[in-house]
Amino acid sequence: MFIIVAILSISVLGQLGYDGYTEWQSGIDRTINRQSKFIEPVYPLQMFTRVQFPRQFSRRPQVLLMHEEIEWNKNRNINYQTFVSDVTVKGFYINYLINGPAIIPVLRVRWVAFVDSEAEVQYINYQFEDLIRLRQGFGTRFQDFMVQYYLKYPTPRIVAFIVGAEIEVYDSLTTTIQIQLGKPTGSATPVRFLTRDRCHINTLRIAYFISSDYSTIMGTLGSSDNYFNQFLDTENKMKLRVQRFEREVPSTFIFESHQNILAQGITGFDVHSKAGNFYIKVGGEYVDKTSSTFHCAYGTRGDTVLQYMEVSYILHPPAQPPYQMLIEENVTENQEEVKIEEQQLLEKSLIP
Repeated sequence: MFIIVAILSISVLGQLGYDGYTEWQSGIDRTINRQSKFIEPVYPLQMFTRVQFPRQFSRRPQVLLMHEEIEWNKNRNINYQTFVSDVTVKGFYINYLINGPAIIPVLRVRWVAFVDSEAEVQYINYQFEDLIRLRQGFGTRFQDFMVQYYLKYPTPRIVAFIVGAEIEVYDSLTTTIQIQLGKPTGSATPVRFLTRDRCHINTLRIAYFISSDYSTIMGTLGSSDNYFNQFLDTENKMKLRVQRFEREVPSTFIFESHQNILAQGITGFDVHSKAGNFYIKVGGEYVDKTSSTFHCAYGTRGDTVLQYMEVSYILHPPAQPPYQMLIEENVTENQEEVKIEEQQLLEKSLIP
C-alpha cells in the first residue's frame, strides 16, 4: 500500500509542476579533440558517442547541447551538426555530422540533462529555403522567426545556443552569426538572426532552452565592436585571451556552490583571421569551492580576431525529486534502527 501511494504521489507532483520535482546533471564530451581522423577527415564524417549519466534519472530526461569550444579552417565553408538520440534514464548518444570542406579538429560539447516540469528544450532546424535573406546578398542582413512553446509557462525566459550550421565564406572577410531574442510571451518568443559582409548562412540548427522555474538562473553575456579589448588583440598568439564576467549565486540556492549545475555555450560570433584557423572558446567556473562567485568567460587565441562574441549560461541547483528524498529518509531511519539494534546486541554481549 505504501509503495502504491508513493508512486501516485510522484505522478501527481510531476504533472502539477511541483518545485521540488527536479533532477539536473551535466557533463562535457571531448570526442573531437585533434585526433587524426578529424585533422585529415574523409567526408561525410559521421560518428556518435555514448554518454552515461553519473546517476540514473527517475524518468527519461530532456537533454540540452551547447558548444563550449570550436576550431575550423580559415576561408573554408563550414558544415556541421550535433544532435541527441536514444535518450533513456541511464544515458544518451551525441551524434556528430561534419560535411566539410572546413576541417573541425576541435569541438567540445557541454550537455545538460534534466527532469523539470517547468523547463523545455527545443531543437529547430532552419533549412536553406527558410533563410532567404541570410543565404544570399551582402552587407548587414537579418531574418525574423518565432519560437513557439506550450502555454504552461506563465513568465518564460529563453536562451539560444548554436549547435549546427552550414556557412559559405569564400568571398567574405568575416564569419558571422548573431542571435537576438525578443520579449517572450506566454506562447512564443521572436528571434532574429543576423549576418554581414558576404557571409552566407544556408542552414542553422539552434537549441532553445525555455524555463519559468524561479530557481533557474539564465542569461546572455557578450560584447560587440570592441576591437581594442584584451581578448581581441593578437599580440600574444600563443596564450588564450579571455574576457571574464563575474556573477553571484543567489542566496536562495541551498546547496554548496560548487555542486550547482553551471553550463555555458556559444550563442553568436563575428570572427576573422589573417592566418591560421578560427578558434573560439567559452567556459564557466567557480572562483573556488566555497565561493558564491562564479566566472563566465570567452576568448580566442592565435590570429583569430573577435569583432563580436555572445554566450549564454544556465545555473541551477542539482535538486532531487520528492520520491528520492523519501527513500533517503527511509534509508536513514532504517540505518538508525540497525545501529540501535547493533548497539543493543553489543551491550548484551558485554554483560558478564
